[in-house]
Amino acid sequence: MSVKTRFPGKLEVPTKLFGQFTFPDLARLGTPPTLAYFLDPNPAVIAVAAVSGVIWYWWTPYNQHLDHLLYHVVRWRLNHSKVKGSEIDLRKDRYFKMEDGTPAAVIKVSPTNLDMKSSSEKKALANIYQNLLDTVNYPIQIHTRQQELDLDTYRYKLKEKKAPRQDLLQDYIKFCEDLSSGSLSTTNHYIIVRGERTTGSLLPWSSSKEKASKSELDSRIREIIDTINTAEIQAERLENRKLHRFRENLESSDPEIGVNWTSKKDGYTSDNEYRKTLYISEFPATLELGWPLQLLRTEGLVNVTQVVKPRDTGKTTKKLQRLSEKLNAEIDSFLSQGYRGTNKLETLLDDTEWILDLIADRQAKPVDYGVYITSHSSSKKTCRQTHREVKNRLNTLQVEYNHTAFRTDQAFDTDRPLRPDKLDETQLVPTTSAAAGFPFGTQQTSQEHGVIYGVDTSDDAPILADRFSWSSHSMARMGMVGSGKSYAAKLEVLRSKLVYDDLQIIVVDPKKEYDWVIEAIGGTTHVLGDKAKFDPEETDVCFQVKNRGQRENVEGLVDLVENIYYHTSRNQRKTLVLIDEARILMNDEEGRQVLNQFVLEARDTNTAITLISQNASHFTYCREGREILDNMPGKIFMRHDRVPEDVVDYFQLSDRERQELYELKTGTDSQYSEALLKITGRLDTRVKIEFTQVEHSIINRGEEA
Repeated sequence: MSVKTRFPGKLEVPTKLFGQFTFPDLARLGTPPTLAYFLDPNPAVIAVAAVSGVIWYWWTPYNQHLDHLLYHVVRWRLNHSKVKGSEIDLRKDRYFKMEDGTPAAVIKVSPTNLDMKSSSEKKALANIYQNLLDTVNYPIQIHTRQQELDLDTYRYKLKEKKAPRQDLLQDYIKFCEDLSSGSLSTTNHYIIVRGERTTGSLLPWSSSKEKASKSELDSRIREIIDTINTAEIQAERLENRKLHRFRENLESSDPEIGVNWTSKKDGYTSDNEYRKTLYISEFPATLELGWPLQLLRTEGLVNVTQVVKPRDTGKTTKKLQRLSEKLNAEIDSFLSQGYRGTNKLETLLDDTEWILDLIADRQAKPVDYGVYITSHSSSKKTCRQTHREVKNRLNTLQVEYNHTAFRTDQAFDTDRPLRPDKLDETQLVPTTSAAAGFPFGTQQTSQEHGVIYGVDTSDDAPILADRFSWSSHSMARMGMVGSGKSYAAKLEVLRSKLVYDDLQIIVVDPKKEYDWVIEAIGGTTHVLGDKAKFDPEETDVCFQVKNRGQRENVEGLVDLVENIYYHTSRNQRKTLVLIDEARILMNDEEGRQVLNQFVLEARDTNTAITLISQNASHFTYCREGREILDNMPGKIFMRHDRVPEDVVDYFQLSDRERQELYELKTGTDSQYSEALLKITGRLDTRVKIEFTQVEHSIINRGEEA
């Protein structure tokens, strides 16, 4: 369900004579014939001058009047060659010192998946973001930046691994190459905060004035992080190595500034990029929450910069009251003269009074809000195509925009983090409207280490996750019979053995179907008996029952898991413990207690536990099950045939997610299965689970895919 947000029209309304012409318009129309009359009162010359005045008024190349365009042409000619790359002074691994002496800091925000939220959840996120905009009394810039996503580093590290089967490794590397062959991108979000300007001070950086400015900046950073840090969104200040890496990713060389483009002079390097920027000139009456996401999903790389500058509430209120009086007077004047074309003025009057009411009721604060969109690519042709698609999407959203021809030097600065908003194309809106630009709604994708769990169905980006980097390494896989949960778990086992060095894998297999997978990675399989115990010297091992469905299996499984828990808790070796049919243990009181304790303490012993069950209700129905889930950051939902209310309530599933649980594809009705993948604080999306030919052959005991 979409959440619509109201936007005001452009409130900077010039006085118009005859309901049509502003004073600058009259100057454009009248200046040429007036000058002609005094210089050469020849009727033909005056006529030509009058035509020139009409052209001056009517013709607006690049959506600018000729006088404005001429100003920017002259300004661009004088300044474009002076634009330099990002030469930023980094001090004490926490601050940037800008060219004007202002200290600045960077906050990186981990996003949430807005598409997976219900209307009420979206409204809650909008309220959090608006609370941030209401709280700050200083300007902030929110930079949403896209860059190409590739798995080159990941593949390179894989090639150095010693695999139990080379065909398995090579097939997985080829799988990664195929995933990287498309136009994939990853999106990062940053909030840039500045301290007080210290330009003109004769004191050095360590002076009291500089210290006071940095102290104020630290306070602002804490305020922002405390305001937006929730279960859905996490914010952290970039410091030390992370801040240095952020700086390295910024433009460092001198750009080449063209009339419509910016690019780097060293075009032979891989860093060569063309950029084309436009800015929002007016918003429609309503927009959906998170509307910039529509721009980020274009075929290509897009940066979105949002600038929010708080206004003085008292001064803004007085200004709006004067504007209201002016609009009322103009409407009355038009109506008294018999004109009926006052709809636009009445709309602006309604917007003005609406903002005044919001301010009076303390439901919002006034801000100057600007949005800038930059398409970029190493290919000029691709950049042009992306820019064209961005414009098409803005047209669909009914958002008006302007180009930055002869303002590319200003656009370059505005697009770059830690540079000022040189374009300065903002307009007055309440924070309720600015919050509709909620920027943190993209899906977060990791690309450094871990296992590929699937492909995001929204943008085909591979989901690469390292469970050993989570606060707790455990995961629950839940889904009906035939949903593909065990198949996906076997894929994780095979891929984990390729990715992690010296990984021990232990499988508890009441279904008697993992022995072939364990054998493929060089492990052994044991049949569970009265004397069967876990031998910690075995690297990879699978434990199976003698016969499925026997009551005596329960006691043996409980003893086995307790034995595994005992030995893994006495070393720090990376260990993956997979327990299928976990409901067998969950239905036994002692089994529940053993699992609960094992999951609780596994985080301290480098042990990752995967529990597989046919329905999420097998965990949520009891206290121990809920405690187990509380200590499991990862949850994977395959298709369900029923979703009890206690499951919906515990996982806080939206109506959309609940419906999707019935609709997820399975391996029996498709070439792939699907799942809802949730990793607390990191990921919340729908994924497509694909396999390689070798993986499928191993899992299906040599059968062809």
